[in-house]
Amino acid sequence: MTRRLRLHALQILVGVGVLAIWAGANALNLTKNVLPPVTDVGYQFFAVLVRPEFIVGFGATVYDAARGLLIAALLAIPAGILIGMFPKLEVSTRVLVDFGRSFPVIALLPVLVLLFGATQTMKVVAIAIACFFPILLQTIYGARNVDPTIIDTVRSFRIPPHLRFFKVLLPAAGPFIATGLRIATTVSILVAVGVEIVSVTPGIGREIALSRSYNETPTTFAYIIYTGLLGVMITLLWDLTEARLLRWHIRSKLE
Repeated sequence: MTRRLRLHALQILVGVGVLAIWAGANALNLTKNVLPPVTDVGYQFFAVLVRPEFIVGFGATVYDAARGLLIAALLAIPAGILIGMFPKLEVSTRVLVDFGRSFPVIALLPVLVLLFGATQTMKVVAIAIACFFPILLQTIYGARNVDPTIIDTVRSFRIPPHLRFFKVLLPAAGPFIATGLRIATTVSILVAVGVEIVSVTPGIGREIALSRSYNETPTTFAYIIYTGLLGVMITLLWDLTEARLLRWHIRSKLE
């Protein structure tokens, strides 16, 4: 058995173990008011697939999360490289960046609802704000850690600014930017579902809120499990994308 197969086997065993503990707690009546029977959740896990609102909600969550992430990346990557290029600018903006990354986006929801209403636009704006700072910080680190020899070479050859950005700084900061995007991808799903639960905008979060309000606890847990699986799937897809885009960086670490 290869190492990868052993790893997958262990992961499956952990999942089976969790389900066994859950079923055992149900049988001993230890989770009567906390967790629904695992069999009921399992039934609803497949039953919700035929509901039309499941596909609509799933698609809305992914689509809005992707839009917010894209907006954040388009704004944060150029800003991060610009700040990282100039040490004085990085020092002068440090307090503002630290404040922004520490500020909870949920606290902005009342303001965003007043500005945009409880709409998908409001949700996308909240996602973009939440994803902006992880990408910005990692991009700043990447631009700041460019080899000084590379910077001196660029200056000595008088490479134009646009070529310096696309051909030198952006590839050099690529691994850091990829880390920021990885973090922001997970954040986008979390914020999307959270905003949907609070504001009841279209998405998986709204289905969670509605099923809970109707006292359909097994259905609620089924949607929660699908939310977790969505995060796992997106992480796997991002791993494949990162391995393809940064093949040169991964190979250099292995050598």
